[in-house]
Amino acid sequence: MSTNYLKTLNVGSGLDTASIVAALVEARRAPREASINARIDERNIRISAFSEIKNAMQDFETNTSALSGITGLSVISAGAEVTATLTDTGAASAFSHNVEVNSLAKSQTLVFDGFASANASLGAGSLTFSHGTWNSGSFTANGTTNTVTIADGSDTLETVAATINDANIGVTASVVKKTESNYALVLHSEPGADNALSIAAVETIAGSGLADLDYTSHDATVETVAASNLSITVDGVSVTRGSNTVTDLVDGVSLSFNNTTSSAVTISGAYDTDTAYAAAESLVSEINTLLNLLNTVTARSGSGEDGDLAGDAFAKGMISSIRSILGEQIAGFDDNGVHLAYFGVLTNRDGSISINETTFSAAYEANPDSFNALLNSRVTTGSTLVSGSVQGSDYVPGEYNFITDGSSATLDGDAMTLSDDRFLINSGDADGLNVTISGNGANTTVYIGTSLLEKMQDYTKSMTKFNGTLNERVREYNSDVSDYYIELDELDAQIEMIRKEYISRFAGMDVALASLNRTGDSLDMMMEGWKKMNQ
Repeated sequence: MSTNYLKTLNVGSGLDTASIVAALVEARRAPREASINARIDERNIRISAFSEIKNAMQDFETNTSALSGITGLSVISAGAEVTATLTDTGAASAFSHNVEVNSLAKSQTLVFDGFASANASLGAGSLTFSHGTWNSGSFTANGTTNTVTIADGSDTLETVAATINDANIGVTASVVKKTESNYALVLHSEPGADNALSIAAVETIAGSGLADLDYTSHDATVETVAASNLSITVDGVSVTRGSNTVTDLVDGVSLSFNNTTSSAVTISGAYDTDTAYAAAESLVSEINTLLNLLNTVTARSGSGEDGDLAGDAFAKGMISSIRSILGEQIAGFDDNGVHLAYFGVLTNRDGSISINETTFSAAYEANPDSFNALLNSRVTTGSTLVSGSVQGSDYVPGEYNFITDGSSATLDGDAMTLSDDRFLINSGDADGLNVTISGNGANTTVYIGTSLLEKMQDYTKSMTKFNGTLNERVREYNSDVSDYYIELDELDAQIEMIRKEYISRFAGMDVALASLNRTGDSLDMMMEGWKKMNQ
C-alpha cells in the first residue's frame, strides 16, 4: 500500500492522492479486465459444451458397437451332434436342413514306440513333413512340405516333440509312456484325408536313431489311425469335407460336427421380429440421446436461458449433418434403396426421432433382409457364383453391373484387375471392391451397402478423432483462452505503468503546491512586517 508522505507531513495539496490514484487506475483497469474475463468465461463454457458433445459421441460409438451384426436371425440345431453358429450376418438368411453325420473327419495318428525313456537320444538331423494322401500304400503330396531341424543336444524324445510343436506346421507331437520301459512319440496330423503325413528323416550321424521316425513307406503298425474326411448327408445329398468345422455349406453359418448321428438332425435359421425391433429401438434411442444434447446446447429461449452453444454455426451444423444422414436413402441393399420411414422411423416436431413398432414389424416380416440397411454394411450379389467384399471407405454405396467371361471382368464398364483369383477395382465409385467367382462366374449386380449404423459411427468418429473438427474447435478455444490470459498479463503491466505515471504527476503537483505554500507564507510574513512598520 502506497503512503502519501506529503499529506502526512501536512504539506502540498492535502489531498489523499494515493486513494485518488487507486480509483483512477481501477477505472482504467475494470472495463478491460471485465471484457477479457467475460470472453474467457464464454470460451470455457463452449469448451465444456463441446467436450460434453465429444463424450456423448464416444458413448454413442461404444453403446452401439454391439448392434453391428444383429439381423434378427438366430440359428439352432435339434441335436448336440451338430452346432450351428452365425458368422456372417450379411450372407446368412433363413434356412432349414436335415443332416446325418456318418463319420467325423479324423487325424492321422502315427505311433513310434520302443524308446527306453522320454530322455532317449535320437541324434541330430532333420525331419521333413509332407502333407497329402495315403492310398493303397502310395502317398500323393498336396504341395505342403516343412522341414524341422533337430539340433545336437536337443535330440531327446521330449525335445524332439517340443521342436515339432514349436514349428507350428499342422503336426501335434506328444510323448506317451506306454510301459515302464516303452515310451512312444505320437504324431497327429490335422483332420482330413488330404492332411496325412509322409516323414523323411535324415540323420547327421548315421545310426543315431532319428531314422526311426522315417515314414516314407506306409506302415500299418505305426499308423494307428488313418486320416479321413467328414462324411455327412444333407437333405439326402452325400457331402464330404476335410474338417469337422464346415463354413461353406450354409451361407454365413459355421457348422461344427461333434459326433455321428443315429438319425437326421435338423439345423435351421429363422428371423425373430422382437430381436430385430429391440436392436432398431436401441439405435433410435442412442441417436436421440445425441440429438437431444445438441438441441439443448444450441437452443435459443425467448424468456429462459439460452443453451451454451446458442448461435454457434458449427454446433448447428452437427445437427444438420445427423439429420441429413437420417433423411437420405440407404443405397446398396436392394434395387430401390431403403428409407427409414419404411421401418417406421420418423422425425418428430422437437427434432427427435421415433420408431413405430407396428410399422417396423410389418416391414421386417415382409422383407427381413432389408433390415441390414439399419445395422449391417455388406457386399452382396445377385448370383450364387459371385461373391464380393470391399476394403477401405472410398467407395460409393449402390448397385454395380458386373460382367465376366471367367478370365476378365468389368464393373459398370470399367475393367477390373485379376489378382489371386479375385477381380479388383481400385478407382471410381467402387474403389476397393474385390469380387470372387466360382467357375466362370456369372453376369450379375453387385450391391455395396453402408448401413445407417456405420454412417453414424463414421460421422461421430470423424468428429472425435484427434485431428477431427470437434477437437480442432476445442483446441482453437483453448488457444483463445491462453491468448486472453496473456492479454490480462499485458493489462497488468500497462496498468502498473499508468499507476506509476499518476503517482509521479500527483507527487509533482504536491511539490509544486508545497512550494507555492512556502511562497505564500513568505508573502504573509512580509505583509505582516510592512503592517508593523506603518503603524
